[in-house]
Amino acid sequence: MSVYLSVAQAQNIVFELMEIVPRGVSVTDEKGSIIASSNAALLGKNSQLAAECIEQASQMQSYNERHYSGNRTATPIFFRNICVGAIIMAGDAERIKRITSIAKAVGENIICQPYFNSTEQVSYVMYYEYISEWLNNKEEYTLSFIRRGVRIGIDVTQPYYAVVLDGVWNPVSAQKAVEKILTGPNYYLCRNNSCLVLILREGDNESIMEQISRIFHDVKIAIGSVETNLNASFVVAQNALFAGKHLHPGKSRYDYRDYEFIYALSRIQDLKINQGVLELLEQPQHSELLQTLEMYIEESGNSAEVIRKLFIHRNTLKYRLDKIQELTGKNPRSFQDLFYLYVQYILYRLTK
Repeated sequence: MSVYLSVAQAQNIVFELMEIVPRGVSVTDEKGSIIASSNAALLGKNSQLAAECIEQASQMQSYNERHYSGNRTATPIFFRNICVGAIIMAGDAERIKRITSIAKAVGENIICQPYFNSTEQVSYVMYYEYISEWLNNKEEYTLSFIRRGVRIGIDVTQPYYAVVLDGVWNPVSAQKAVEKILTGPNYYLCRNNSCLVLILREGDNESIMEQISRIFHDVKIAIGSVETNLNASFVVAQNALFAGKHLHPGKSRYDYRDYEFIYALSRIQDLKINQGVLELLEQPQHSELLQTLEMYIEESGNSAEVIRKLFIHRNTLKYRLDKIQELTGKNPRSFQDLFYLYVQYILYRLTK
């Protein structure tokens, strides 16, 4: 029996979760043995699903900790980074997926309650309230704000940058994975149920980013610029995320340096979309022309590279460029016209 998870606590977890999932809720100890359940017949039985889930969670190889078997889902529960058991829920997989984070939060809160004292709780709340205020503070930092940070070990006078993790499906597990990666004066904040913001000190954090990219392989990651005001970096990261998701939805990592100018173009209010460009972008019969234009932009007008990557003859490229000019009134071979087409393309994609 775990020293952190008692039978009474496990029963409380089951009772709380039965408000959400009326049937098919069980809690196991750290070995996968069921110690509380909505079905008394399961008590004392071993769950292979839970045991596998607990083993993987203890290794922290990924934040995607849930395990499935038929209509059953096992989710690990932690106390201070120690996996102390698992919650098993039965039912529709998609519905269970949506309430996994709630179940973990309920379970871990019940486990932690006996160990919290009021001082620890106040310190915890103050710490994350300060980080939240820091992330959203658009003004120049006051002396009192700086001193408040020093008292809890945060020096906001140093340059930091924000990294946005968007599309996190399980914030509880995501936070635990991040806590194992972050070292030194680096922090994180859970913005909502699907977004986590890392706050990284300027310097060599490439190893951290490599680990983040490896673990959060199914999450969109946007990197902001290094700023003396953290909120400015957060805004830049959000802008990169916006532009990247619209233009390159297949990518998972968006660096502000690749999208800063693109996002700025999206703020051009007065430039109307050329009717010919609109037809080129929207009509299926022009798909080859659009593909050629996209590649021509990507290769900065390098015809040889376009021909090589599209596997087309040079006469085919000439024909397509002529058709683009005929349709839009702009010659892609001209730098000025190509830039115009690029801006129109960006505006269309980002405002669509």
